[in-house]
Amino acid sequence: PPSSSPLSPDQFEAQRAAQFAALTHTLSWTLLFACPAIAALPPRKLDIYTFGLGAVWLTSASHITHQRTGQGIWKNVASKVGAPGELPTERAREVKARLRAQEEVRREGVRGLGEMDRGEGKGKGVLERVWMGKEEEGWKEKRLREEREALDEGRGYGDLILGQVWEVWNWGKNREGEGEDEGKKD
Repeated sequence: PPSSSPLSPDQFEAQRAAQFAALTHTLSWTLLFACPAIAALPPRKLDIYTFGLGAVWLTSASHITHQRTGQGIWKNVASKVGAPGELPTERAREVKARLRAQEEVRREGVRGLGEMDRGEGKGKGVLERVWMGKEEEGWKEKRLREEREALDEGRGYGDLILGQVWEVWNWGKNREGEGEDEGKKD
């Protein structure tokens, strides 16, 4: 009725906030039941719409959980499980510290193994030896020199690539038949 007094700005904001809270509460409960029902309707298929319904369902469940507990669904589950890295007892923390120390010793051993003098792999780590194979120190300069010579002879990059693939496929033998390790026997 026009005879009622107008609301102050603070009262108006409080009324809007209460209406919004009521709307989101009702909408969350509605979507919590409607999304699975819609997903179950034919044609049942797993597509972007189904994932969208799942995301809306998860959001509404999180909103309801937040209203009831003061935390969203993910924080609520995390608080039940425990914080990441937090262990329940002092004994568990001691065992974890001991396992960490053993892991660090093992890693140091692997690093030391990679740095040992092993003939063809002097100073190379395990991964570097596997990745680089028997390549020597000046391999980049050697490849660049071979590339320049091939381009000066009129061959292209395709010929260079085919030559390298041929060499790998035939275990180090060039197309002409001579291998890099001609004097060595396998």
